[in-house]
Formats: sequence, C-alpha cells, structure tokens
Amino acid sequence: MAAESSADLSLVPDSRKRRIEESEPDPSSSYEFTNINKLSDLLLFEILFRLPCRWALQCKSISKRWLSLISHPYFIRRYIHHRHSDSQQQPFTLLLQYVHNSEKTILVLPSHNSEFFTDSTNVGLDFLNFLPLKARKNDPFCVEVEASFNDLLLVRHEVKFCEYFICNPFTKQWLTLPPRTTSFVMVGFVCKPYCLDKEQGCVTNVHYRYKVVRIHSPAETNTTQLRMEIFSSETGEWRDSVVSSPRGLSPFKVESLHAGVVACNGMLHWVNTDEENKFIKGFVVFDTFNYAERCHYLDPPIDISPKHFAVSIGEFQGRLRIFQGGHGRNDAYNSYNFSVWELEDYSDAGTWCMKHKVHFKDMVSEHSEIVQIIKIMGEYELPPPVLFLAFDPIDDEIVFLQFRHHVVLCNMRTGVLKMAGELLRDRGKILSEVSGFLWSVPTKYAFLLGQPSWPTPVPPLPLKFDECPSNLLT
Repeated sequence: MAAESSADLSLVPDSRKRRIEESEPDPSSSYEFTNINKLSDLLLFEILFRLPCRWALQCKSISKRWLSLISHPYFIRRYIHHRHSDSQQQPFTLLLQYVHNSEKTILVLPSHNSEFFTDSTNVGLDFLNFLPLKARKNDPFCVEVEASFNDLLLVRHEVKFCEYFICNPFTKQWLTLPPRTTSFVMVGFVCKPYCLDKEQGCVTNVHYRYKVVRIHSPAETNTTQLRMEIFSSETGEWRDSVVSSPRGLSPFKVESLHAGVVACNGMLHWVNTDEENKFIKGFVVFDTFNYAERCHYLDPPIDISPKHFAVSIGEFQGRLRIFQGGHGRNDAYNSYNFSVWELEDYSDAGTWCMKHKVHFKDMVSEHSEIVQIIKIMGEYELPPPVLFLAFDPIDDEIVFLQFRHHVVLCNMRTGVLKMAGELLRDRGKILSEVSGFLWSVPTKYAFLLGQPSWPTPVPPLPLKFDECPSNLLT
C-alpha cells in the first residue's frame, strides 16, 4: 500500500484530498515563513518568558539583539513574575564537599526538578573550571568552597595569599575579591537584594549587594572583643573592624568549625563553645548590613552538654534552626533521638520553639542497606552513626542526614528514611575510613545551591579612579 503523501493521494477520499491540496503551498508562489527575527521585541519577550531558565540563558548567544533583550532588567523582572506565579517548587542541589585519595571532590544531589547537574553525581571541582584556579600538587585544601548563598558560591583559593571568588556556577559569572593574608578564620557570606516587591512576594530589582566576613578566632577565653575583616560590594574594599560581644567568647573549637557560619535574614550565626568541656554556651549573631560594631547573643533553648552527640545550626526559609542530637536517661539505643528547634524572634535572649523530635527506634525505610544499619544499632545498643547535613529548603518536615555511607532524607513527622542519592563511595571504594572509623562530612561542607526563577547576578566591583583604563585618561 502506498504511503499517504502530497505526491500520492490516490487512496485519500476526495473531500480530504481537496483540503490537503489547498493546504499545500505552491513551490512557485512567493509564500514565505515568518522569520522570528522580524518579530517585535514585545512578541519575542512573550516567547522567551515561557522558556526554562537554562534555555533562556543559552539563547543569549544567538545574536546581539537576543543578548540585549534577555539581559534587560525589564525582561528579568517579567520573567521572575511569570515564574513566581508558577506553582512548581523551586529546584535546588545539595553539594557535599570532602577529600578522597588526596583529592577534593563534591557529591552532587540535585532535586527531582533540577535543570542542572542532572547527568552526574560526583563532579569534583570540575564545575568550577571557569575560575582561574591554580591548585597546588598534593594539596587539595588550596581550593575550597567556603559558603553558598542561594545560587552563588564563595570559593577560597590559597597559594601564596588568600584569594576569594564569588561566582554563579550556572551563568559562569565570577569576580575576584582583593587578596588577604592567610590566617585562622571562619568565613561568612550573605547576599541581599536592594528591594523586594511586597505585592508579588519576589525580588524584582536585579541589583544585589553582598558582604564577605572573615571572623578571627578569639585569642583568649572569655573575650568580648572580636576581630573581623569585612568586604562590602558597595565599597569594593576590605575593612578591619573590632566588634564587641555582650558575652564572653571562646577560641574556635572543632564544634564551632564543623558547624560553620550560617547566613539567615542578612545576619551571620555561629556556635560559641566552652573552653574546657566543649559545652555549647550559645550562638553569636552578627548583623552584616545594620551592625553597630556589636554582636548579638542567643542562649540555647535548653542545656546543651557533652552528652548531646551532635549540635548544628541551619536555616529554613529565613528562620534559624538548631539540630540537636542526644539520648535519654541511659545510653541504650532506644533512648537516642534528635530534636529540631526554631528561633521565633531575636529579642532579648531569643525565643525558641521545638518543631520536631524524632526517636531513632521509630525510624523505618524501604532500603535494605538502611534497614540493616538500624537493625545492627538496635541489636548491639550502638549510638546512631548519624550527622546533620542540611534542612530541606522547601519541606518543613524533611532533613538531610549522613547515615554512615548514605545520604538520606528523613521525614521528621513519620520517621521514614529515603535515599537522597548515591552512596558516599567512589566506585566501590569507601570515601574515607581509617582504622574502622568513618570520616564524616561536617555541616560546614554541605551547601544548598538554589536555582531561583532567574540567576542571581554577580555585581561588578565599584570602579575606582586609579583603576580606570589608561585610554580613558588620554
């Protein structure tokens, strides 16, 4: 039987044949398809608004006109409004940074609706190859991701001096901050839009400001003076500052360093520990945009003593949270649990509310590997090999945990554990294990990389007179 085509209509009914013949353009006629480049800017806007973000960014390379249209603040504002009305949840990616076989690597766990990192789970630092990094041989720590804020990363590069990059791995935009001397510091990074559309509930201004803060460890116990180096995008310079604290602060300990610096509501938060027994005394708060040379201090919701095997801080939708693991009156497995507290306000010593309390004995899973771990812990009365990584940025009830070699999603209401991604192994080789002890991934090295409706721009540094190109001075 002949195939139905414009060349062979013998088997087509007469009525349909006439419609086909009428719809076929005459090759000899002057029929012409509409060229998309002849569309008005307004029509092009309407088309480009509906593209996924990744495609819209790629369209910048089509022509100078398309680059100008897509880069225009009007287009970006309209695109954000259009995406904000979409009911889909904002995608994100969890990055876990660790060292394996003397090489820095990153485990990538994208959310189900992520447009990026969909074809790889272990990318090392290759996704930062657009940065001018010069890694020293056999020194994996000379390049390190220090912090994240939404879809921006703060990367430290240390060779002869300490250099920081602020970059967006999705757009490949980056800038280099003026170098600093190497020293023992914790680093905080926070980014803030200049304005917010209150009616729409989303950012419409495409201009951002940011602060990078290097916090020096107190030299003595119970000091109330804290040295900081603060970089501002508005001045383009580092500024040395001495900030006072209402409480005595201790030199940084392992607990502080592993918990890292958490940005929340434009403020930086970190853990203050006791000098002798590693007791969690409280949490230091520094308002980076409205500070008056003074820190704020938050007391913990309850007594956090060494019996608690894990204390970390994190952020959920603009609210500070504490992850506190511990056990009851005995060390039996059925007494182990963890609690999540949320800060309701910063007034006085702060008001905390317990959001969740989960007992490990009540946890369940469909994955045989996790079930086996839970079974062994129960039989031998072992403490749970669990570490906090991050709070899910969308779901109030979900927390990311390192469960031995696994990264799991724990539903804090139901106790159900699900795999969040691949095993923390490299082709069957254990990530890091020395004398039977598992090397954990501290909370500081777990980064949530957001994917907003439109990528956060990396603002250029202010142009200073002595940095003007020579051709402008002639």
